[in-house]
Amino acid sequence: MNIPPLWKVRREIYRIIGKIKFAIMKLRTPQQTTLYQGLEVSLTRSGMNPEIVLAMKSEAYEYPEIRGLKRALCSGDRVLELGSGLGIITALAGRAVAPEGKVLSFEANLAMISDTKKFLADHGISNVELRHSVLVPKAKKDEKRDFHLTRSFASNSLLPSDKTVHEVISVPAVQLNDIMAEFKPTVLVCDIEGGELELIPALDASGLRAVVMELHPDRLSVAQLAEIDAALAAHGLIPNHSPALGGTVILYERNTGKKRATK
Repeated sequence: MNIPPLWKVRREIYRIIGKIKFAIMKLRTPQQTTLYQGLEVSLTRSGMNPEIVLAMKSEAYEYPEIRGLKRALCSGDRVLELGSGLGIITALAGRAVAPEGKVLSFEANLAMISDTKKFLADHGISNVELRHSVLVPKAKKDEKRDFHLTRSFASNSLLPSDKTVHEVISVPAVQLNDIMAEFKPTVLVCDIEGGELELIPALDASGLRAVVMELHPDRLSVAQLAEIDAALAAHGLIPNHSPALGGTVILYERNTGKKRATK
């Protein structure tokens, strides 16, 4: 008999508790939006689920990544984001680098994009461009990749999943370093559910000052995670393993002495 690892057991317990709490909350307060990190987020938009709502209520949703952003971003930065999701990180990045800075964000799930665009527009965030495609090391003309949709958008991935996949969609593929040359980002924000293993070793990171990346030890081996570290280290980007970030989010940075944004 195979006993699942402790983190999986905990995740399922929290998921069940979250569903119960969310059901109780809906009965008590049938609201349509919630305030998170100064952003008004619709509870009925695509991708929303009980776990996310409860995480926002407890100020925990994507919090390690948000802390990483606050440490990494400077006013005027050009941010390349892989995986916009609900657009929370996208919006916070857009605000932090405004007015001169820009955010270019890629999202594979087309169903998420229209709501995210509206969310950004409703908050007056105009320095963000959203594109529907995935970045890959090498892409042929008109190439498409299979993208696996699961119960929660947060688990969607180019990689097959041990979670229940309810649909596989075809997504346009764009060559990674073509975008690096076109957009010239100074900061990379990456949360692509294990897809970082294919992408990061091929990345021309010479123009980056920082990378905020969620790693996925549930999908990748220790050796594969070490490969990602080594690829970024080769470009002078060193991991900051500060426990202040938490979770599996790592901030990689090179020391430039440039003052960070405080928005």
